[in-house]
Amino acid sequence: MRAVILCRRFVTERSGVSAVEFALVAPVMILLFMGTIELPRAYTTGQHANRAARSMADLISRKTLTAQEVDGVYNTGRNMMAPYDATDAKIVLTAAGVYQQKDGSFKAKVCSSTAVNAQKYAASTDLGAPPPSEAVDKARYVIAKMTIEYRPIFDIFPALTSFSFEKEVTWPVRAMNGKPIILPGGVACPAT
Repeated sequence: MRAVILCRRFVTERSGVSAVEFALVAPVMILLFMGTIELPRAYTTGQHANRAARSMADLISRKTLTAQEVDGVYNTGRNMMAPYDATDAKIVLTAAGVYQQKDGSFKAKVCSSTAVNAQKYAASTDLGAPPPSEAVDKARYVIAKMTIEYRPIFDIFPALTSFSFEKEVTWPVRAMNGKPIILPGGVACPAT
């Protein structure tokens, strides 16, 4: 009889309901809060990396740069990532040439390349088909590639803890003097 009374009292008792509801809702609300911070931050990091790669490509497309000037381009790319830390960002800058094949298709090859925190491309490395805008025999263009690891604020989203953004931008050569773009330690694109 006492057990029945205790069961009825347990079912009809309303004190503590708020605590139970909070315990059920709080984890979901906390995850939503973290997500509203982390996901836009990840998106913004990707956008900054894209802008940095575009700016670096534009800077190297203007003229042949010295090693010191290329260091300035690297620093520009890293600074454009602010407020995110880009000291360990992998940056590869490449000057490429386009060559028409016997079958009429076009193939891009590396002429010169330089990198920081990454492996540069070897000269004459095949890059495959060029971008459609550069699919002309003897066309020249540059590529800026930036890879940056995303460091989340909240370490509870497994997909974000090992995520990195890799942004690669191709850019036409804009040199006004008509001379080819040669990155430090490289040579001009061969004629054929």
